[in-house]
Amino acid sequence: MAACAQVQLLLGPFDDGELEPHEMEEVALHIVSCNECKAALDDYRSLGVALRDCLELPNTDGFTAAVLSRIERIPQPWWARWRAFLDASGEHVAAAVSLVATGALAALLTVWLVAPYAHHLFHRAQNVSAAAPRDGHDDLASAMPETADAGIALSSDQPKPAMLALSNDPTTTVIWVPNQP
Repeated sequence: MAACAQVQLLLGPFDDGELEPHEMEEVALHIVSCNECKAALDDYRSLGVALRDCLELPNTDGFTAAVLSRIERIPQPWWARWRAFLDASGEHVAAAVSLVATGALAALLTVWLVAPYAHHLFHRAQNVSAAAPRDGHDDLASAMPETADAGIALSSDQPKPAMLALSNDPTTTVIWVPNQP
């Protein structure tokens, strides 16, 4: 690559830094030793500077705003407008759906956890009224059958005792379920 004709073809790319590293090294070594190629490189650089200085740069103030306003005036198809609307409202819809789903999950968990207790509370009043003695006495003994032995069957003319009897004493809970025959 020592020939001046070959080096002079590479002076433009050399000045712009577009050559491979090994080519840049060879051209630089040749320019240092050859005055004719060094003068050609200096002429090439002065020509580039002269060309850049002869052109006046256009004024770019407001260029971006002008381009954006022209883009906005271009009519968009209906599907593009619809997609823009969905993209803008998509975040709100997603937030609403997640909020509703969370509320529904909380309601289901509440029903699942509270239902057994509510069932017990609502049916407790019915059990207490069914277990209340029919003859006006409020104690547990009146609801129990008056037999000497719990294994003796009651006659058909005796009233059947309640299946469940509860005590009215607030400090003690007594539940009596008679033996089944």
